[in-house]
Amino acid sequence: MINLRLGAGVLTDLVGQQHRHPAAGVALMGRRRGVLVGKRNDGKPPWTFIAGEVEPGESIADAAVREVKEEAGLMVRAAHREIGRRVHPKTGRTMIYLTCLPVEGTDVHVGDPEELPEVRWIGLSELDALLPGMYEPVREHLGRTLAC
Repeated sequence: MINLRLGAGVLTDLVGQQHRHPAAGVALMGRRRGVLVGKRNDGKPPWTFIAGEVEPGESIADAAVREVKEEAGLMVRAAHREIGRRVHPKTGRTMIYLTCLPVEGTDVHVGDPEELPEVRWIGLSELDALLPGMYEPVREHLGRTLAC
């Protein structure tokens, strides 16, 4: 895993490479309950993985854990490896995809109704319907993980 920190609006990795787009930590949940998604108020896109901006001095993993707690009320731990990263074709933002697993139960609730009016667990078939055109490395990872 590459440890990244955000400072002064520029993302810098441990070897000093700068990434000009602010990153968003994306948390994906796997296994027994499926994948955690949220319905967006702005509808762009209508459904999304739980995600958010990395705050200054915060690691990607810490941002993912924080965002899941804030948006879904769920305590999770982030995996040590990224699933993938890309510059999002519509927003131009760097998206970093991580797997997170619940550490205390799987009950969720809406934490920020102004951003996400609904959060829920869904299976792989519903995921394909709600998030069409998903980033292929994420889709492949979820297919392997949820098939176990």
